[in-house]
Amino acid sequence: MDSLMSQGLELMLVGMGVVFVFLVVLVGITTLMSALVQRFGQTPVAPAATPAATPAPTASDLPSAAVIKAIEKAVQQHRQSSQS
Repeated sequence: MDSLMSQGLELMLVGMGVVFVFLVVLVGITTLMSALVQRFGQTPVAPAATPAATPAPTASDLPSAAVIKAIEKAVQQHRQSSQS
């Protein structure tokens, strides 16, 4: 029985040691990768210049009165057909 307990204890200690070493190596590699990325990673891109404010629409940009009337009629027809 004593031999079985010592073997179990030895197996437990070896397993815990392997896990501990693995975690230490994992933390070290992660820290190293983080340092490399911060050092050699892409440089931040400068924000693009904001475009100038859009000018107010002029009379030539607005649709003609005939186009506005046609749009109004189309909207009225659509509303009437969707109510039926």
